Amino acid sequence: MKHQFKFNPLATAILTLLCGSSVSSYAESTNTASEVNNTQLNAAIKESYAGQNFFEQYYVDKNSPEAQLRDTKSPNNRYCEGVWITPFSSASKAVDPQDGSSVITADRGYYNPNGDSILSGDVVIDQSGRMIRADEVTLDKTQTFAKAKGNVQMAQGGIIAQSDQIDYNLKDETGQLNNSFYIAEVTHAHGYANKIERTSPTKIILENASYTTCPPDEKPTWKIQANQIELDQDTGRGVTRGTKLYVKDVPVLAVPYFNFPIDDRRTTGLLSPGFGFTNDGGFELAVPVYLNLAPNYDATITPRLITDRGIYAQGEFRYLTENYGRGSVWGSYLPSDREYNDEDRKDFHFLHNWQINNQWTTNFEYNYVSDKDFFSDLDNNPNSRTELNQRRAWELNYAHGIPGLKAQLKVEDFQTLDDTIQDVDKPYARLPQFLLNYVTGNPQGLEYEFNNDTAYFQKDINDATDISQPSGTRLYNQFATRYNFRNPWAFAIPEVSVRSLNTFYDQETEQRLGSDNKTKSIVVPQFTLDTGLTFEKEGKFLQTITPRAFYAYAPYKNQKDNPNFDSTSASISYDQLFSPYRFYGHDRLEDNNFLSLGLSYSLFDTVGLERLRASIGQSYYFDDRRVTLLNSTDNIDTEKRTGPIISISSQLSQSFTLSTNSAWMSNGDSAQHDFQLYYTGEQGNLYNVGYFYRNNLPDRQDKYDQAVASFMQPIKDNWRIMGHIQYDLDNHVAREYLLGVNYESCCWGVSVYGRSYFNDLDDVTDSSVSPKRAVMAELTLKGLGGLNNKLSSLLQNRILGFDKANQSWTH
Repeated sequence: MKHQFKFNPLATAILTLLCGSSVSSYAESTNTASEVNNTQLNAAIKESYAGQNFFEQYYVDKNSPEAQLRDTKSPNNRYCEGVWITPFSSASKAVDPQDGSSVITADRGYYNPNGDSILSGDVVIDQSGRMIRADEVTLDKTQTFAKAKGNVQMAQGGIIAQSDQIDYNLKDETGQLNNSFYIAEVTHAHGYANKIERTSPTKIILENASYTTCPPDEKPTWKIQANQIELDQDTGRGVTRGTKLYVKDVPVLAVPYFNFPIDDRRTTGLLSPGFGFTNDGGFELAVPVYLNLAPNYDATITPRLITDRGIYAQGEFRYLTENYGRGSVWGSYLPSDREYNDEDRKDFHFLHNWQINNQWTTNFEYNYVSDKDFFSDLDNNPNSRTELNQRRAWELNYAHGIPGLKAQLKVEDFQTLDDTIQDVDKPYARLPQFLLNYVTGNPQGLEYEFNNDTAYFQKDINDATDISQPSGTRLYNQFATRYNFRNPWAFAIPEVSVRSLNTFYDQETEQRLGSDNKTKSIVVPQFTLDTGLTFEKEGKFLQTITPRAFYAYAPYKNQKDNPNFDSTSASISYDQLFSPYRFYGHDRLEDNNFLSLGLSYSLFDTVGLERLRASIGQSYYFDDRRVTLLNSTDNIDTEKRTGPIISISSQLSQSFTLSTNSAWMSNGDSAQHDFQLYYTGEQGNLYNVGYFYRNNLPDRQDKYDQAVASFMQPIKDNWRIMGHIQYDLDNHVAREYLLGVNYESCCWGVSVYGRSYFNDLDDVTDSSVSPKRAVMAELTLKGLGGLNNKLSSLLQNRILGFDKANQSWTH
């Protein structure tokens, strides 16, 4: 027979060593100087515990019933055949040892108030959320020194450890574990420590310790071995000494000293170094240094060696104020770049955000970059795009105060990176701009809306390319009232609006253009009606048909002499058929007299997949469109109708998706077409094909004729190949292509890719411009992070559906 004991001194001693909890102690027993037995021990746990290897008993097949009872879908387990199942999952919450009683069972118990008390024979200490097992436990008569020996196991919150012996001092909360093995379920990590010593209530030292996330084989693919690891809860830091990285028992990297965080606190020290190789930069080594300057601000300084270019310095400063928001300042400097005509390369960025209260927010942004090739040459992130115009702006925003009211005041300017662009083609600065939108009324009935866009636009012309470019103030107002009628089978939304546009040139523009061009004022009323019906048919499939009609009328007002500060023509699409606005921006007030007709059809299956969605529409014009951006009427503006516009998409199955859009001119010529087909298999295989064509329509869209394709195909034993190409059919050149091979296992991965690409601002028609070519490699040790994490993010942005296929691979 076994017996249950309440023996908190021993339980709390071991739990304190494991969890760092400060507890009180007492002892109770129903017998003194006697042996007792009890049958309360869990037989299943005992059977799995006795005589088995520590790692083997907790490592199970990820498809086994044991694994299915617990959520083991962590990314750390994605490529593993097995998973760790510890007695308590990481989600389980253990009570503080001093807040709960401990139930102890053992084959034999001996209590001696004048000497050592001993429990022996499969001792189990059970507390809510925790478990400790041992062959024998001893507590001295002063209840100060506790000892557990013989296959001692401790489990809590997804972690379990096994040691030969535990010695603990209850009084000063110090002790040690000898010959210890451990498992961390969530991170898929396990290892060994010759000794784990608790030198104070807040400091733990591990001697001759190892760490790996590989399966528990005799020789893991990689492991970290450290002579000593010191964890200090007071400082929130860990220190390793004599650390080596082993690959198949071969040391490949040695780090004599390393300081790292063990909690969320910030502490000055070295961060993880990074290194790599590029064809246009050579070998790279970056060693970031973190500076914890104060509780509310810090900095990171990163010296970076690029062998073919020079020494590159990067820095970032972050701050948080009590009442005025937060922000960051970052930048870099590379003097005399040997690969860039010995020019200095640099950038500077400043961003500040301030939530003033629940209604008011403000932000400030400033960007400076030395040249248009800076990001493609020096930025570590391959997904960074070279923005031609670097933004500099201050904004003040209002919302969530007066119901329906939103407002913004901003000052905005730009730095244009390409020095070859003429001043006339650079964007205007807004000094300042005020935007307001107010909507009130009933969204299901009568509704009112007011919009205002007031801005002063300024552009400096220093190269004499076009001295007629004006600067001045543009004042745009719109008041609209509409009635929203909607029910399950129909909708009708009539709207009446009045729009006004006032332009006031500044003094310098007036002097150039003459006194007759001081102000321009235009008022245009407008009427629109958007209406449609919805027909449904239920059966094996749910089918809907929605005919739609849209009419817009606005009279013509002469605007040929009005400037164009920031407006562009709207793109062609099915939705654009049902909009009265031909321009993005408020430099023109459209004249309208047209009717658009459309028809949409949808087919849903029994599981909710939209097997087919098809729309077709066309606009019919009763008058020519006389208001244009170019101040000249072309053939498109005099056509009596548009060509048909078709949009089709189909989710053919859970794996296949197809979509296509087409638009034609009234004479039958193509305006634009696109076609995309996606396939995602259940084993991580993926295929994408796309084609995009845009006809050259002056002041509407540029010529564009490109095809794209990408794929991922598993091969064998977690190997796969993948690729992506973007081909310019108009110029017969590949804008980008990459081809790579990738291997992923439970604890490590490797990828090698070849890539050829043009910078975002490169002119591929210029024979002197050649693509950049690079061979990249990435090695990842699961649990330590990748030595280079650029490639996975590159694929996520180049290969549509990459994340979904990646998750299904090897599952």
